[in-house]
Amino acid sequence: MTAERLDAVPPRIAIIGPSGSGKTTLGRWVERALGLPFTDLDDLHWRPGWIKAPLDEFRRAVDAVTQRPCWVVAGNYAPTRDLVWPRAAAIVWLDLPLATVLRRSALRALKHWWTREPICNGNRQTLAQIIFGRDALLPYTLHTFHARRHDWPALLAAQSAASGVVVHRLHGEAAIAAWQRAMAAAAQAGNTPVDR
Repeated sequence: MTAERLDAVPPRIAIIGPSGSGKTTLGRWVERALGLPFTDLDDLHWRPGWIKAPLDEFRRAVDAVTQRPCWVVAGNYAPTRDLVWPRAAAIVWLDLPLATVLRRSALRALKHWWTREPICNGNRQTLAQIIFGRDALLPYTLHTFHARRHDWPALLAAQSAASGVVVHRLHGEAAIAAWQRAMAAAAQAGNTPVDR
């Protein structure tokens, strides 16, 4: 993988990682602190009523976002990886421990369920969506966690070799905070993308 560069704010950032790793939180921070427009891919994928967008429409929406000169997107959708990863200047992989992401996913989902806080285009979390079935949040996190940790290093190395994207694999909260400090310092020094 390309050597990590922390002295300039990349114009296009893809944030990946398991559910509960903080992708959306970091994406919103990048938008606020660094000025890149943020898109959560969940908002493009899920329509009201928890209806999945047709794949061609989802891909068109992701294509439109990632054609811009500057952006930050959060999400792991494999069917749009060919649009996101090659166009990114940096990929930030939030590679937190399984226990951490399970705990955080559960707490966040239970909070959304309890408060009825809308997420993903006004949808509301149900208890069944958190616990039951293969596509429920917690089983899904368990099912995908190890597979992604196994597959992504080779996929990211290949993408880095092909497009020159810089990959930041952040293993915990301290690493995430250090990356944020480096990006904030680069922004303060004026090393930010010109076209927004």
